[in-house]
Amino acid sequence: MNIESKWLEDFLTLADVRNFSQAAGKRNVTQPAFSRRIRALEHAVGAELVDRSKIPIELTPSGRLFRISARNLINQMVDGIGQLSGLSKLGGNIVRVAAAHSLATSLVPTIQPQLLSGKHNPLLSVEAIDVDQAIVELQEGGCDLLLAFDNELLRLPPYQSLRIGEAELLPVCACDSAGKPLYLLDNNKAVPWLAYNPSSYMGRQVEAIREQVKLEAVFSSSMTDLLKIQVLQGLGVAWLPDYSIERELAAGKVALIGEPYLRLPIAYYAYRYQARLHPAGEQVWQMLCNMVR
Repeated sequence: MNIESKWLEDFLTLADVRNFSQAAGKRNVTQPAFSRRIRALEHAVGAELVDRSKIPIELTPSGRLFRISARNLINQMVDGIGQLSGLSKLGGNIVRVAAAHSLATSLVPTIQPQLLSGKHNPLLSVEAIDVDQAIVELQEGGCDLLLAFDNELLRLPPYQSLRIGEAELLPVCACDSAGKPLYLLDNNKAVPWLAYNPSSYMGRQVEAIREQVKLEAVFSSSMTDLLKIQVLQGLGVAWLPDYSIERELAAGKVALIGEPYLRLPIAYYAYRYQARLHPAGEQVWQMLCNMVR
C-alpha cells in the first residue's frame, strides 16, 4: 500500500469542510488535482471514503473510520518528527475531545491534573457543544473521545464505551433571604420553567415527567450553565445535574424542590471508536479507565 501524507491531509481537510472546491482551495491545489488525489487515496485503501452524491458531501461508513486512522497517522508523523528534531510543539500529543457542555465544565477540570505526568504529555483540545452534536462529531470521526450521556448506539461496535459515573437531574430554584425556595412544585399553580431544548438529551429526560407538574416555560437553552445562571437570578425552576450545583446547594443559594420521583437519574460515559488511537489518545483513555476502577 502506497499512501502519501498529502493525501491524508487532503482527506482530513475535505472531511472538515465537506466541499471539494473549498477543500482544494485550502490545500492550494486545483479542484481536478485535488479530486484525483482523493481518488488515489480511495484506490490505495480499497474503499470509497466519500459519498459524492450528497450536497454537501458526506463521508461513507468507511470514510468515518478512516478519518480516525488518517488523523492518527498524521499525528504520529508530526510527533516523530518533533522528537527527532528535539522540538516541543503541539502535534501528535493533541487529543481531540467533544463533550456535552455540562460535562466539559465539570468533568474535564478533574481530568486535566492527572495528565501532567505520562510518557506522551497529552494535550486536551476540548470542544463543548450540544450533546447530540457531540455524538455526531464522534460518529463522523471528528474527535478522538466523546464525553456524553448514556447512548445505546454508542455502546455497540464499532464504538467502545466506558461508564464514568452517575448523576441526577434535580429540580431546583433559588432561595429567598430566609433560605426558603422561591417556588414550589405542588400542582396547584404553574411555575416559571427554565427548560432545556426539547430535542436535547436533557430535554428528553425532563419530558418524561413533564405532565406530572405544572410548568410554564419562560426560557429555553441546551446549555446547563446558562439555565443555572437564570435559576440563581430567581427567574424560575430548572432540572440541573447534581454535579453542576453542589456548591450552590451547600451554600443555600438554591433549594431542591418537588417530590423524590421528580429527580431523574442519568449516567455519563466516555466513548471512542474501537480503532486504536494515537499514543496520547490511548494514554487519556487508560487514565479514564483507571479513574473508574
